[in-house]
Amino acid sequence: DSVVSLANGCRHLRSLGLYYCQNITDRAMYSLANSRYGRNHEVWESVLTKHGEGLRNLNISQCTALTAPAVQAVCDSFPALHTCPDRHSLIISGCLSLTSVHCACALQPWRSAGKATIAQ
Repeated sequence: DSVVSLANGCRHLRSLGLYYCQNITDRAMYSLANSRYGRNHEVWESVLTKHGEGLRNLNISQCTALTAPAVQAVCDSFPALHTCPDRHSLIISGCLSLTSVHCACALQPWRSAGKATIAQ
């Protein structure tokens, strides 16, 4: 409930540390993901234009109750969250069920390499 309240009430939230909060659920992650586009869409648009990309850092290490689709939804909603090694800002250590979560830029080299291989 706390994360849901933060998602709905803190429009300038840039960093959130939930390290070892094992009671954090997918509902909290989906609330974060949907907060950008919820009932305050116009407000979010002005925040994003004025202050950047919204949530930039999220530490959910050891939050073992979370599933990959819920965390991927957050990553997809906030482009400033990164899983790639040089820009790591979505911290998921200790969450073996989240190894399939990736930011868009982490997938780009793979997609490019795949196209190059196919073209050859």
